[in-house]
Amino acid sequence: MKDEKNLFLLRACAATAALSATACSVGDVSDLFAFRTTAVTDDLTIKTSDGRIFRGDPASIEVRAPLPNGPPATASVALSTADRRGYGLSVAFDISTDTLLAQNFSVTLSDGYGGGTLAHLSQSGAQIIGPGTLSLRTSSGKITGRFETEDEAFAAGSIDGRYEVVCLVLPEMLGMPPNGEASQGTWILVEDEAKTSKFCQTFAGL
Repeated sequence: MKDEKNLFLLRACAATAALSATACSVGDVSDLFAFRTTAVTDDLTIKTSDGRIFRGDPASIEVRAPLPNGPPATASVALSTADRRGYGLSVAFDISTDTLLAQNFSVTLSDGYGGGTLAHLSQSGAQIIGPGTLSLRTSSGKITGRFETEDEAFAAGSIDGRYEVVCLVLPEMLGMPPNGEASQGTWILVEDEAKTSKFCQTFAGL
């Protein structure tokens, strides 16, 4: 159970990055989910079926190159929004790069281990919302979709806004000296901002 809880905390940490200017740490659960007022932007909007509106920065799609003798290429997607009170509604999940390139996909929302995480962050803490399903479509920087859950307070909602793609590769993929492993099984990746590497060129048109 502790490993499952830590996995959720790490996902929620990524999903709530836009809601906090502080570094994200899973060492103190109460601090991670502490209420924080936040400036609300409108690059991304989530509307629940009962009329509540949450807004935030563009959704983040982080694509990571495959590692030597390690995990295959993956994509982490995070949506972070907040209402006028500063209460947050966040989504985080991982998918394969093939699924990302399909640009039309569904994710299972889980209230435990596995699947995507939908969380409501308020003054009283975090509520994991699920189980349920999330359907998204991405095209030319535009993201749209909808979620449905078994939670009465968040039975359904629509998603509409922008997204940004960040592509991370091994330094040698950009012609830089290899850094090797930072520690056993941990590799240093760098951002290919212009998406000039062979790996990132695949995602340049997303």
